[in-house]
Amino acid sequence: MSFVVKYRSRTSGGREIIRSKTVDKDSLSVGRASECDILLSDLGVTLHHATLTREGRNQVRVVTEENLPVNINGRSTTRGDISAQRGGNIRIGPHRLSVAMGDGEDEGRIAITVDREEAADKVAAHKLFNLAGIVPGKRISSWVFAVLILVACLAWPIFAYFSSQGVEERGPGFHADTMWISGPMSQAHSNLANDCQSCHVEAFVSVRDSACLECHAGVPDHAPADRMAIAEPELGLGRSFLRSVAHAFNRPDNSCASCHIEHEGSGPMPAAPQRFCADCHTGLDARLTDTRFEDVHDFVDGHPEFRPRIMLTPGGVDGSRPQYRRTSLDTEDLREDNGLKFPHELHLSQSNGVARMAQRLSAQYGFGNALDCADCHVETPDGVRFEPITMEANCQMCHSLAFDRIGGTIRTLRHGEPEMVVADIRAFYRGTAPPRPIDLSGMHRRRPGDDSQARTVGRYQFAARTRYARADQAIRAVFSRDGACYDCHQVVQPPIRGSLNFDITPVRQIARYMHYGWFDHKAHETEECSTCHAADTSEEASDVLLPRIETCRECHAGGSPSGERIVSTCAMCHSYHADDAAPYLVRARNNRGQRPERVRDYGGLAINPREDR
Repeated sequence: MSFVVKYRSRTSGGREIIRSKTVDKDSLSVGRASECDILLSDLGVTLHHATLTREGRNQVRVVTEENLPVNINGRSTTRGDISAQRGGNIRIGPHRLSVAMGDGEDEGRIAITVDREEAADKVAAHKLFNLAGIVPGKRISSWVFAVLILVACLAWPIFAYFSSQGVEERGPGFHADTMWISGPMSQAHSNLANDCQSCHVEAFVSVRDSACLECHAGVPDHAPADRMAIAEPELGLGRSFLRSVAHAFNRPDNSCASCHIEHEGSGPMPAAPQRFCADCHTGLDARLTDTRFEDVHDFVDGHPEFRPRIMLTPGGVDGSRPQYRRTSLDTEDLREDNGLKFPHELHLSQSNGVARMAQRLSAQYGFGNALDCADCHVETPDGVRFEPITMEANCQMCHSLAFDRIGGTIRTLRHGEPEMVVADIRAFYRGTAPPRPIDLSGMHRRRPGDDSQARTVGRYQFAARTRYARADQAIRAVFSRDGACYDCHQVVQPPIRGSLNFDITPVRQIARYMHYGWFDHKAHETEECSTCHAADTSEEASDVLLPRIETCRECHAGGSPSGERIVSTCAMCHSYHADDAAPYLVRARNNRGQRPERVRDYGGLAINPREDR
């Protein structure tokens, strides 16, 4: 049992085209759905309109779905029979299905021929399925909606903008001009969310730098404008077009808004992309021939070796200022002079006298089996750098300056004040009674590894094998080799031979070497100090214990991802508006807001032990 379905159509010239297919089934589904056996593509036909079932040799039964009437041989009904021997037709919408017995190759099958009858009035037929008689036409609707959009999205916001001129902060509720806002304000400017006029001073004019400088008055320029203009490379065709578009909308070149783009989200304002920096700093020496900066375009393969600010001399007791120089870390025999004699290797040893001293003091100070970096270097409250090393906080637990005991009070030499050291020793020797040996071994600590008291002064010295008959001898011993000051400090000899006016070269501890970059220790707190600093092999204080760029590249990639390394763009370490505080600096100031001559400067200028007691 099978059917043959023929789709008949005609060309504009009247030629007949028949497409036929054979369906070996007892029943056929008729409808608009693509899976139907007889597909009738017209809105007047439902997805599954009817079913044709073959009954016997030449009988066809028609049953409609959901009681939808069809026209069978001119009679409207929901079901009926058609004899294929006599022939008949079924009309569903504009389609006519003619039923007959097949002939020729189709003999024995029931042939169903599908014709589409076009309506005489095609315009009227089309209107049966549109809304032209109910709603206005397209042209009228287009004009109406265009006017509504102009009023709602242009006229109303402009009116709201000008009506709020002079208002410091608008109240809650909807303001029509906020429809123009492309997104929420960044975290830094969230307090200006209801004060649009603070930045958008003029309507249809880009935000001017003067509006930014109302709040950011102290922000320095990256460089003089004329030098930046020379350093800027030639723009390509695409970027030149974008710049011309910006000019058309009143945006000047190199404005604040060119880099600091607002309304991009409520989080932190994103940093400028690396390309922004690389545009000028790639081939910079060819355009700006007198620049001190080397070319750079990417950290991983286009960045020069670090050039920290090294202290050449710490300055003198005569008030001379310290001397600094930016020096590349790949310089051979790189040395600095900060006025201190300090061997890191000696203090970090695991087996010498320092380690034994640490073990004896572990219960009192929390040391381990040997000293560690953290035993002396204490982070600043923000975790970025470290507090300066001081005698009282870090050294005197092992290097005591005690020299006398009066009752239950221990007298110590005054660290950082050589003139007072001389005065205290003279006062000690002016005592009424001759010096007597006094045991102060339980009152202070000798330096680690000492087996005698040859390096102390005062009455404790008299208990040792060497005694000083006069104050002058004791004073000279303190400032000479093996004396209390000599082993750690650079002693300045008296200007007059035989004088006792000894002095000490100021010690200036550098806390910040990279003044054109920024480094945060807190971000690296999961690493061991020895990962970057080879302090355990440093035998002299003049060693510059800074990691070279190869060490940083083990964890930091450039501007593009590379394995497990961290993507590190220029903005991670460099501030565009860099000054002495980039990105910030903690400084002490006097009551007038001015920086005093001598100050504890965590930015890395100087710390004098004579001022930091």
